[in-house]
Amino acid sequence: MALGAIADIAFAIALGAALLGFGGLTRQRVVSLALITWLTVQGLYLPLQASTMSGMPLDQALPAIPLVITQSHFGLMWVLGVAAGLAALVATTVKLRAVAARKAAASVFAVALIIAAFAHAGTTHAADAGDFSTAELVHMAHLLATAGWAGVVVTAAWPLRRWFAITSGDTLAYTTHLSRVATLTFAIAIGTGFANAYRGLGGALLPLTTSLWGILLIAKVIAVSAAAMIGAINRFVYLQRVRLGDPFALQVFVRLLTTEAALMILVLAVAAVLGHSIPAATG
Repeated sequence: MALGAIADIAFAIALGAALLGFGGLTRQRVVSLALITWLTVQGLYLPLQASTMSGMPLDQALPAIPLVITQSHFGLMWVLGVAAGLAALVATTVKLRAVAARKAAASVFAVALIIAAFAHAGTTHAADAGDFSTAELVHMAHLLATAGWAGVVVTAAWPLRRWFAITSGDTLAYTTHLSRVATLTFAIAIGTGFANAYRGLGGALLPLTTSLWGILLIAKVIAVSAAAMIGAINRFVYLQRVRLGDPFALQVFVRLLTTEAALMILVLAVAAVLGHSIPAATG
């Protein structure tokens, strides 16, 4: 679960930095480092999964890794996800001069992250209905939207924070773009999240308070609600004041953004625990 949380946070930062679209070399380094972290965690996760699937201690389960990779659905999804992650890393680190080549690399990066999200969804309970099922595709969209929302907030709050240090025309453009991307991804995350919750709860509300999965879901909803409230205050109050030239509005905007980022880290951590727990509907 801990490795899953780290992987989800790293994936979110990679996607979020890419969606922000500003930051120059710093942004590229953030994306690369996040992808390297994500790939490293995938490498650490494989022997743990082999141990779980084989029922053997970790030191005895290593010989089972080739069998897990070649003979299990998890192994197929793991290989697919790692291959996509490597493709995204190459696409973001290769130096290209031609505009067409850079656009092609950006397309490869985007497709690779979508495939990685699909592979992730394929290792969860959403895949019980089969690959490319409605449940799996909805969960894939939820993973991407949640990562996009959390990623832009976390990246803007910390590694790209200095781009919000002084109010300027560029800063206004950056804050506006950040708000728009966060709002769009939030809306998709909420819609797909309701669908996931309905499936996980088996269409009933009682498991919310009678199952561990339901209690974890409540914790996630509370954290998401708090983050959404802070984001709304920033969008509808302080972003407007930044546009009007209020010299103190940008400082408050960044402080609230930092609080929202901390909440989004919590959301991703709880989501990782949920993803490794048995849904109430099947438990």
